[in-house]
Amino acid sequence: MPGALSADVSVAGTLTGVFADVVARHADRTALEYGDERVSYGELDRRSGEAARALRRAGVAPGDRVGLHLVRSIELYVVMLAVLKAGGCLVPLNPAHPRPVVRRVAREAGLALVVHRDGESLDGFGDGLRGVPAGGLTARDTRTGPGEPGGPDVAVDPEDPALLLFTSGSTGTPKGVRIAHRGLARLAGHSEELRITEHDCFLQQAAFSFAASTIEIWQSLLHGARLVIPPPGVPTVPELRAVVERHGVTFLSLPCGLFNLLVDDDPRALAGVRVITVSGDFPSPGHLARAVAATPAAVYNVYGCTEGSSLVTVHPVHTDPAALSPTEPVPVGRPLPGMTAEVLDEQLRPCPPGTPGELCIGGAGVALGYTGDEALTKARFVRRPGPDGGVIYRTGDRARTTAEGDIVLIGRADGMVKIRGFRVETGAVELALRAHPDIDRVVVKADGDAVSQKRLIAFYTTRDGVRPPAGDLIGHLRDTVQDYMIPSAFHRLTEFPVNVNGKIDRSRLTAPDAPSRPAATARGGDGDGAPGPLVAAVLRTWQDVIGTRECAPDEGFLQQGGTSLHFVRLAAGLRTVFGVDIPVEEIFRYDSAVKLARRIEELRSAARP
Repeated sequence: MPGALSADVSVAGTLTGVFADVVARHADRTALEYGDERVSYGELDRRSGEAARALRRAGVAPGDRVGLHLVRSIELYVVMLAVLKAGGCLVPLNPAHPRPVVRRVAREAGLALVVHRDGESLDGFGDGLRGVPAGGLTARDTRTGPGEPGGPDVAVDPEDPALLLFTSGSTGTPKGVRIAHRGLARLAGHSEELRITEHDCFLQQAAFSFAASTIEIWQSLLHGARLVIPPPGVPTVPELRAVVERHGVTFLSLPCGLFNLLVDDDPRALAGVRVITVSGDFPSPGHLARAVAATPAAVYNVYGCTEGSSLVTVHPVHTDPAALSPTEPVPVGRPLPGMTAEVLDEQLRPCPPGTPGELCIGGAGVALGYTGDEALTKARFVRRPGPDGGVIYRTGDRARTTAEGDIVLIGRADGMVKIRGFRVETGAVELALRAHPDIDRVVVKADGDAVSQKRLIAFYTTRDGVRPPAGDLIGHLRDTVQDYMIPSAFHRLTEFPVNVNGKIDRSRLTAPDAPSRPAATARGGDGDGAPGPLVAAVLRTWQDVIGTRECAPDEGFLQQGGTSLHFVRLAAGLRTVFGVDIPVEEIFRYDSAVKLARRIEELRSAARP
């Protein structure tokens, strides 16, 4: 691990300390809203304090890593605070991820305990793991009296790890980023740009296992604001608009893909919002311009990363949409208080304005390093040259600065790409595909731009020359990686093109045009007897979403270039056309027009008297 950060960044304090200050000022204000349920700051403090005492009795000691395998709910945030009050380190385990992914994270984290949903089994999580049902922690403990505030008397230091977040790794092994208390506690500082107050209302829609969730959770709870919790799962655009309007959400943190979808499908959802931050990829200037024109909200393009403990820089989008160039990337701006952001050359010297270099960040948000990987920690978390040099994180993002001092991202220096706002190591996807018995060599690339949305494309060769069905490859990947890491297209090659050095020439790997497919027939192509008109109507809805008529009724949506954002739009379309509610997660399961038509008929039959 690199040396300690300079002392001036530790003044950010601890999450538990700042939260206690918020409770002292805003005990009666609403902290959490879930449907019709409301929890005040005082009640959240008492309930999390009781759960923290229960965790201590269960053997959780300061510094222990505690896994949370929970969906969005009131109890998730109660237990989250309880782990911190008990002196533990949070390790989110996403219930939406395949069991092998969760098992790898649990193994790499060295968990002392897993808090899970009531009635859930830990089978498949790994041998020897102790589990505690969340209900047993969050139920009132009569031994503590009528709800004592605070929690166990555990001393916590700003340098202590508060969160261990895992990102995909190029070696196929998840990378655990150790985030200190100070890294998130510094979000309590007021930014001149965002001006967050206790009167704001945040929506917590990002998965708890992703760094984007920390922006929503801690910017809200550390300012005494309201945090609105939507039901588990991926909301459709109409559902998102409904929750924003019902709860009076004033602050929306959105990944680029979802932001573009809202602007395209229902910009009215943004009308009553005060602040919108857009992150996760190169934003579309056209969508930003339309958002600025459609809402009085202040719109910001922002930059953050797990190793920077969430949000790092912000850039206000100009109120004049005409000022946004359709061909120039939008800046990510300047660092938040307590952070630094510089474009440096290979010797870590500042690059002149306009000269490309590597974006390096410093300050209170810099993480403690990677767990179990000292070599990578030393390579990425380095001390800046000079007598006053503190620890900075080399992001691997290529950037330049403008004459005005704003930072502009221009790409990645390694194999990492952003897919729908998620950081993906293409090497991790390649390793997962190579584990398929028919696959020999694999290259995974990102295709697309900010407007069309990036997608992953896999190029591969096989051991025996036989082309495995794309559905088999998708099924294989679903068992090993997160859904956003599954390529949208698979192309078999007889051999890879090489350059003069004998290495694979990635520049010559381009996705061929989609082959012509027969027009949709009245029935599904597999003769399964699904009602013909229903299949055709589902297919037309999907064609409108994907923007092409080259779709087959029995071919999987992922094989046709579909992404989870397409599925969000498809779910909304199915509700409009057929009057049925099909969760986005079910579209992954019923992943063709034929299967969805069958599912719609099942739902209609069940609803008939």
